[in-house]
Amino acid sequence: MLLELTLRNFAIIDELTVSFGEGLNILTGETGAGKSIIVEAINLILGEKASSDLIKSEKEGALIEALFDISKKKELKDKLISLGFESNGDEVVIKRVISRAGRSRVYINGSITTFNLLEQIVEGLVDIFSQHEHQTLLKEERHLGVLDEFGVLKSPTERVSDLYHKTTKLKREIEELERDQKNKVEREDFLRFQCNEIDSIRLELGEDERLEEERKKLANAERLFSVANNAYGILYEGEKAVTDILKRIRNQIEEVAKIDAALVEVAKSIEKGNIEIQDAAFTLRDYASNISFDPHGLSSIEIRLEEIKKLKRKYGGSIIEILEKRKSLEEELGRISGGGERIEALKKDLERVESELNNCARELSEKRRQAAGRLMLAVSKELGEVGIKSGKLLVEFEEKPISELGFERVSFLFSANPDEKPKPLTRVVSGGELSRIMLVLKEILARVEGGSVLIFDEADSGIGGAVAETVGRKIKNLSKRYQVICITHLPQVAKFADTHFRVTKTFRGNKTRVQIKALNYDERVEELGRMLGGIKVTEKTIEAAREMLKN
Repeated sequence: MLLELTLRNFAIIDELTVSFGEGLNILTGETGAGKSIIVEAINLILGEKASSDLIKSEKEGALIEALFDISKKKELKDKLISLGFESNGDEVVIKRVISRAGRSRVYINGSITTFNLLEQIVEGLVDIFSQHEHQTLLKEERHLGVLDEFGVLKSPTERVSDLYHKTTKLKREIEELERDQKNKVEREDFLRFQCNEIDSIRLELGEDERLEEERKKLANAERLFSVANNAYGILYEGEKAVTDILKRIRNQIEEVAKIDAALVEVAKSIEKGNIEIQDAAFTLRDYASNISFDPHGLSSIEIRLEEIKKLKRKYGGSIIEILEKRKSLEEELGRISGGGERIEALKKDLERVESELNNCARELSEKRRQAAGRLMLAVSKELGEVGIKSGKLLVEFEEKPISELGFERVSFLFSANPDEKPKPLTRVVSGGELSRIMLVLKEILARVEGGSVLIFDEADSGIGGAVAETVGRKIKNLSKRYQVICITHLPQVAKFADTHFRVTKTFRGNKTRVQIKALNYDERVEELGRMLGGIKVTEKTIEAAREMLKN
């Protein structure tokens, strides 16, 4: 619901705020008073291209701001949140700023946004029935949805859509598996080669570290033997062996310890140290005797280490990683070998789902054609009541490959006269005629839908009398399900208003001023009298206006 519209420096308006009510809002006034400026402003809020000509003379920019109540539009509230806009509870504020420099900006709940996002957000929020293009019923892509709404076909259309997406998913999965299977032999051979390559080495955890230690010993055997053997000679076997020297020193200290007992412990320490040095010397002797001078063994170890290094380069940086890779290769081999059975199972599922999809889509097509027949009859009947006596709506079906929408594309065609070939709604020339067609369609659809704002810009153009009364009654009926804003010149329509606004234009001090005022009962009588009587409004005219409101 449109709660409030604010205009600043727009067209001939300095500043204007209009608060709209529920139900039927009627705007009346003299021709040229500025009523259609309201519609133009709402078109801009909905994303229509702006021109600097819309900015009031001598001003640098114009502003249009609309406040909507979206409490009954959960999907729109969710969409605003998903797109990252700040939540204003049950309200949304859309602001359009036009600059004379040519730039135009749009804001939603205070955040600047793109026109693409604006289009997503306002979709289904407002329908304007005039010569403008913001009419969802004029968009051919919407016609199938309109027919489904009229036929109450939500459940079968959702079923067809679900089944179609299921077939798409199954086909994609089969294609992926078949693509894998096509390369199966090549891939399987390659995987087996990799497994065999790893298995042939017969890796053991920690083997590389152990071999590296052995390699270092063999590569440095001569040096190790030389150092160990020399040390043994110096410590024990040489002419001046350390153990002999220590033995002589101990004997000397033991002799003098007889003189001074304090040296007894020193002699014991030297004896103890000499024993430990002898042990170390014997260990070095044994170590040297066990050193292997084996060039062939060294070569074998280096070859083995190089094999392990090669595997590390291909399959991982350590033996643990290589063995984990071996496990994953085995698992992939298992998956590939079972791919054929999986494909066959999926193909059976696809055949079953496609059969169900085709059956459901055919049933939906039949229901759509039945609904189309009812819609055409209903619209043709209602068109006569709004002054298009020979008007006919044709629902044209075009067969196409099955999609999530079914087997067909639908478009609405219209013929105003029996000798006229039906043509698309977008090619209906008369704005008033088009508005009445849309009025009829909307009134019929209102039985199964609702929730948006409907704006009729002189839908009563070219009619009068009883037909005008019928049009007014239809618009009133629509206002029970929608908020309706209607610009009219006919009192037969204006009398149905829940809120009646009068638009006036005055000239003061070389300035044009546009005012919109919500009328009380007496002011409504006066305005209806003006609409009935023209320039000269008599007491009889006023009485007739009172009678209209009374009835």
